Amino acid sequence: MTSGAPAESRTRPPVLFLTGVGLTAAVALRAIAELRTRFRLLEPRLGEPRQTRRTPVPTAEGALRSLDAADVDQAHIVGLSFGATVAQEIATRYPQRVRSLVLGSSTAGGELYTPPEPAVRDFIRRLAELPAEEGLWASVPYLYAPGTLRRHGLLIGADITQRLRLPLDPETYRGQLDIARGHDSAARLAEISAPTLVVHGAQDRILPLDNGRLLAEGIAGARFLPLPGAAHAFPTDVAEANQELVSFLLAHSPRRRGSPARRTGRAARA
Repeated sequence: MTSGAPAESRTRPPVLFLTGVGLTAAVALRAIAELRTRFRLLEPRLGEPRQTRRTPVPTAEGALRSLDAADVDQAHIVGLSFGATVAQEIATRYPQRVRSLVLGSSTAGGELYTPPEPAVRDFIRRLAELPAEEGLWASVPYLYAPGTLRRHGLLIGADITQRLRLPLDPETYRGQLDIARGHDSAARLAEISAPTLVVHGAQDRILPLDNGRLLAEGIAGARFLPLPGAAHAFPTDVAEANQELVSFLLAHSPRRRGSPARRTGRAARA
């Protein structure tokens, strides 16, 4: 995560953007580029050169440490794919840290989970066994909408090029997959009090559309935004969706700084 920021940026409303460690980490950069024009972005890194090639699986506690390191008490939380799983944990366990919430290409899990077709389930199981670059290219027909596959191959290639700039560790992906399989916030969605936008591609093959609809229905006052012509990688499939994120976050940004929220939330949970 990026903790430092230019002085001008520090006056803007902060946004913590969470994603997974696979190709969606590069797809998210398209939404981040749109958000950066109006917000202070605390964004996910795709990895860092280090002695170990392991990139930690994102966690709620790690995300909050990023807020603390940036001296941010409360932020808009935007989660895409696996990142939205982490965002749900933050919103239910540390609500005082959340100004508003965006959940993209996500599910509540548990009894509200709608599984994909068998062929997709089989691919997800096999993905961790593939070499990193082969796995990225093999993911393309599952992540992107058919229209993107037919007309915007250059965008897909750019996403993959971005993701390959830094190491992609299969063990980290397996760890993320294990957490995602066990995710179940269905019984806790009513605890989410932040203004919430749920965005989902109507052609999502990884998490069919009902996952987003049921997720939104479980959160009081949540707005559900289904995207025709988009799949799991909606920031690439439908560029206009990124502008919707900007509009939603601006609508829930204070005009002046409010009273600070408590830090990491440990006291609230004691």
